[in-house]
Amino acid sequence: MLLVCVFGISAIASAWAEDKTVSNTGPSLLFDAFTGEVISQERAGEPWYPASLTKLMTGYVVFRKIRSGVLKLDQKIPISALAHSQPASHTGLPTGTMVTVDFALQAMLVYSANDMAYVLAEGTSGTIKNFAKEMNDVAKDMGLSATHFENPNGLFDPRQITSARDIGIIAALIINQFPEHSHYFAQEAVVVGKRRLPNHNSLIRLMPEAVGMKTGFVCNSGYNLVGSAIKGGRQLISVVLGARNGGQRAQLSQFLLQSGFERPSDPQHPKVAEIVDQIYGAIVPADMTKAVCKTKAPVTPANAHNMSGWAVSFGIYPDAIKADMALRGRLISPAGIEAGGTGGVIKMPNKAGYAAMLWNLEMANSLSLCNQYKQDGAPCDVMPETMIQQMAAASPPDPNENQPATDEGSDNDNLGFRSPPKNLKSKKP
Repeated sequence: MLLVCVFGISAIASAWAEDKTVSNTGPSLLFDAFTGEVISQERAGEPWYPASLTKLMTGYVVFRKIRSGVLKLDQKIPISALAHSQPASHTGLPTGTMVTVDFALQAMLVYSANDMAYVLAEGTSGTIKNFAKEMNDVAKDMGLSATHFENPNGLFDPRQITSARDIGIIAALIINQFPEHSHYFAQEAVVVGKRRLPNHNSLIRLMPEAVGMKTGFVCNSGYNLVGSAIKGGRQLISVVLGARNGGQRAQLSQFLLQSGFERPSDPQHPKVAEIVDQIYGAIVPADMTKAVCKTKAPVTPANAHNMSGWAVSFGIYPDAIKADMALRGRLISPAGIEAGGTGGVIKMPNKAGYAAMLWNLEMANSLSLCNQYKQDGAPCDVMPETMIQQMAAASPPDPNENQPATDEGSDNDNLGFRSPPKNLKSKKP
């Protein structure tokens, strides 16, 4: 375990101890963008849901394609029906519209537009699946052992995970390898027709030294922020995960960065790459839904009417929250991370509890997968296609399934903004 005798997010949490909304802050990291020197870290190898911080990797992959000549900034790519269907934040431009790669990057990195992340992914790799594979291949090359991607925009998927350490490395590689694209992260707004869509990152308005980079929010992750600032010839990167609102994540990032600049560089400090990531499945990522989305149920059971294929069951639990935790743990285990299929919690009839399940599998895949889980000591039962068909037939269609998706990805920093307490000071080492 790395021991860095410097301040951390816990210092802020203790200073704000009287405010119940600030407790249980997520992982954090502060380090030098050029040397990799860790100034502060707390649980930086712990798995977390990245939300729209995912778009840093999407941007990195696109930047590589531009440099290699595969893409050009003025090249036009279409908005597909799938891209158009992505929930807010989004540009709302209609299906079939042609946009430049430059515009799509602006909308994605400035306004966190979920539709433009899909436009870039499909426009460069053909399908979302292909692009996600590229993201994971790049992550492996970077040595990001806690990171796995299923989509390019960060909307919640239990297999879409990262750590503060891994996200910090992505940010540092962008800064070091693609300085020509740094303007995307500090841009105040992007213009779409007559609309001016603001940068969600209020850190660039709070802190004169700030130069970006990216916000992220879904209910499961809480409010995330990668921030960066330049002062006195040094550029620092801060990573704050799991804040309770947009204002808090900006305040915490500002505090970390300002306090970091007060401390001289120390070559004896460990490097960010030396932080040890938790292995897949060792810890189930925290679920921040109850803390940041109080009007949303912590777990929404899936509709069995839509199930198909073969399936595996990970057991029946007395309540949906326990079933969901079991499911999320199974899906990010070494056996489940690449298994495919659709995971969900199914409410059993006659008050028999809640099942954690993975369906839309082939027969051979379900048998092999369940065997792997059993070898790891995890309960697992194979459910043949005929049984899944019976369950689907016995369940009525969901009357709300055609309703627009909840705007979980709309990570506006103006929510819950507040000033820090007057007694908030950094701890001396």
